[in-house]
Amino acid sequence: MKFGSFARMAGALLGAALLSVPAGHAASAQDVEEAPRPNFVVIFVDDLGWGDLSSFGAEYIDTPNIDSIGRDGLLMSQFYAGSNVCSPSRAALLTGRYAPRSGMQFVTRPHSDWGLPGEEITIAEMLRDAGYATGMVGKWHLGHRIEHWPTEQGFESFLGVPYSNDMEPFSLYRGTEIVSPEIDQTHLEDTYATEAERFIAAHADEPFFLYYASNFPHRPLFFPPENTGRSGPAGDYGDTVETIDDSVGRILAALDDHGLRDNTVVIFTSDNGPWFQGSSGSFKGHKGDTNEGGYRVPFLLRWPAGVAPGTHNESMSMAIDLLPSFAALAGVQPPRDRVIDGEDVTAMWTVGAPTPHEVLYFINNNGLAAVRSPRFKLLLSEYYRASHIDYRRYTEPKLFDMLADPQERYDVANRYPQEYARLLALAEQMSEHIEPMAVDRGGIYPDDPTAPLGPVLESR
Repeated sequence: MKFGSFARMAGALLGAALLSVPAGHAASAQDVEEAPRPNFVVIFVDDLGWGDLSSFGAEYIDTPNIDSIGRDGLLMSQFYAGSNVCSPSRAALLTGRYAPRSGMQFVTRPHSDWGLPGEEITIAEMLRDAGYATGMVGKWHLGHRIEHWPTEQGFESFLGVPYSNDMEPFSLYRGTEIVSPEIDQTHLEDTYATEAERFIAAHADEPFFLYYASNFPHRPLFFPPENTGRSGPAGDYGDTVETIDDSVGRILAALDDHGLRDNTVVIFTSDNGPWFQGSSGSFKGHKGDTNEGGYRVPFLLRWPAGVAPGTHNESMSMAIDLLPSFAALAGVQPPRDRVIDGEDVTAMWTVGAPTPHEVLYFINNNGLAAVRSPRFKLLLSEYYRASHIDYRRYTEPKLFDMLADPQERYDVANRYPQEYARLLALAEQMSEHIEPMAVDRGGIYPDDPTAPLGPVLESR
């Protein structure tokens, strides 16, 4: 269901009143005007590593526009994606829940007939129902049947693609209609940036949520011909990242041009660590791994109305925290009829508060890969060549002191037996929750060669 301007106006008034009025006090027009709700822009890139931005130590790649988000606001150095691969990570971000809770532990493929269930509540649905205009640009990758499509999951507008750019058929859609059956990916990022500018201009006079999900730097790598060689030794990967930086600059400029800079929360982050290229910084592993490099990603936030320039928070947080945090800033309640694993971390953003999480869980397909406390990480599994080594069966889980050894080099379980036992007990409890949700959806190729490939978007 799509809400019009009347519903948006009502939601805006209610949300502003909730933010500004003490309990038991009747809202007046002045109360509402004093606390406008922020807009939200989430820039979510694909397969960018923790070390691939110049603000996070990239040696050859220059990202001045992305870096400006953290310089003018907040940089978080211990932020984690909701998963180590694409679809589960996106599900976690949009629902505030670990991926197994929505059945999204695996990556959807062109032959998949499943996706994010309709009963899940996304950030877009939550904010739309609170009076926000909602739009998505870019890569969806949460199912491509009509019941799973972005326009059925709270987004009032959508320009983008169904999944990763190495999958076929690969077409560009506006809503449910194909606008480009074959995409020239050298200009795809420019197409996305133009649509983001259009959305911001169209909704500059009302609260909005824009989810901008780039397809890059996922392989295959593409960028405009004029950007060839731009990053020097960083090759095509670096040229692609610097092209993304151009798009980010255009989004930030559009917000500034419409007077939206001060009260728009702009977030830049990645869906997981780097794949076959890119940098995990000093951390072990990359996309798909159970080590830090698979999950730890850059996080930058700009919100001049609420976050001081140059803020840095080193406490742990995860993409699941966006939904409850946005709910708090919009003056609405997150869903109460289900488990929301994320926490409201707005105090981490605004006043440098420590993490509200006792632990974070790292999910790998159907299983639990690790448990992270503010100081320690219990690693439950790792990869050796082509084999997945479950430490609970093969040897023993490993305990790392993440403050002293974030590279996960030295097991200190025998030094901290109580912490080891505590995190192992929490791991077993969480496993009891997610193992009954196990599904068999990991097939890269269809069992039925006649299965339809690509979106199936007939109206219901």
